Amino acid sequence: MRIIGGSLARRLLRFPKTFQTRPMTDRAKETLFNVLGSAPEAASVLDLYAGSGSLGIESLSRGARHVYFVDSEKIATLCIERNLTALGLESIAHVIKMPAARALDMLEKRHEKFDLIFSDPPHNKGLTKKTLRLLDRSDTLRARGTVVVGHSNKENLPEDLQTLCVYRSIKIGQAFISFLGKK
Repeated sequence: MRIIGGSLARRLLRFPKTFQTRPMTDRAKETLFNVLGSAPEAASVLDLYAGSGSLGIESLSRGARHVYFVDSEKIATLCIERNLTALGLESIAHVIKMPAARALDMLEKRHEKFDLIFSDPPHNKGLTKKTLRLLDRSDTLRARGTVVVGHSNKENLPEDLQTLCVYRSIKIGQAFISFLGKK
């Protein structure tokens, strides 16, 4: 797995073989960042279900100001910390080891705001809908911010969101990447 664009392009990222999750493919990541265009530049980014930290680190490579990485698995947070250290990015990143719902609550209480939020939870476990509903009620996304959600083709996004709406979805293999913004 590698960084595909920005100042750190072609640098390799560690990804433990013991991970229970699947990393986003380079092709999917490239498609995602092509849609985002210059959005990561100077952005404050939240990477939920961060895994190896690939999406947040890609954002930092493309000029993001700061990234919060959230994952509940110790092996994931250790992997992210190692990747950040190897790339010299630890000063512009925070790694949080806790479930996404608790992290969102904590960040909202701290009045943190994000321009870009990634959510790529394990597929087909109900986490996509749950997380989108939490983000919908949360005040962590800035007015012109974007939520990017990776989800299975078997998972429908919630239709009852009050503040967020899907403005684009792209099918890649057996998965979708959906982009949401404020209504």
